[in-house]
Amino acid sequence: MLFAFDGDAKLDREALRAREDEAAMEAFIRRNRRFILGCAYKTLKRFVSESDDEWSVALIAFHEAVQSYDGSRGAFKSFAGLVIRRRLLDYLDSQSRARREIAADLTGGEPEEGETLPAVQLEAQRRIAMESMARDRDQTDTREEIEAVQQLLAGYGFSFFDLADCSPKAKKTKAACAAVVRALLGDRELMAQLRRTGALPAKALRREAGASRKILENHRRYIIAAAEILDGDYPHLAEYLRYVKEGSDAE
Repeated sequence: MLFAFDGDAKLDREALRAREDEAAMEAFIRRNRRFILGCAYKTLKRFVSESDDEWSVALIAFHEAVQSYDGSRGAFKSFAGLVIRRRLLDYLDSQSRARREIAADLTGGEPEEGETLPAVQLEAQRRIAMESMARDRDQTDTREEIEAVQQLLAGYGFSFFDLADCSPKAKKTKAACAAVVRALLGDRELMAQLRRTGALPAKALRREAGASRKILENHRRYIIAAAEILDGDYPHLAEYLRYVKEGSDAE
């Protein structure tokens, strides 16, 4: 318990320092990307990537929390989580209102009593309703996949949200990691060894995929997660990794 208190106090001090120094702010945000993504996931009940609008909303909210934090608002982590949640919910509400307005524009509003909507308006309403239902189903399915993968990765000693920090960014690094993942997926014995030991079969992967020791060490968690997701029944998460199987450079 003392360790947790000390950690919270350290975070509070870092937040106060970041409020006064732009360089400290940038470093503070980088160190807390996993926390921001975690807050977004808990609020939205689905995975958020850094290419999503919701990530931008959460990031801006975190920055706002730092700027308005003065130590009298309790622990910074709790305060920032609350600010992020509120801003994301506000964003969802605004998006919902925008969709309703678009629907009204397309359909011409509700018909008067005794009137019927033209066929084109009925079709527009039907498509909007179907798309909304599909989004809801996708979000539920993705959330369930994340929860399942979270349990799976815990056996390897890391979290799903650790992937935000260890995913390859440079094109060359992404290609190298993708080659390693394909080598794992293409050899059932290597996958079995990975699951049996919890460690990458480094020697075999350096030989099969031409991977360097640095790639295997620095991106171990990403490689394991990608291999397990693509080898399992996680179609929504696998979409984010399509480039790995296809051997392309773009995600």
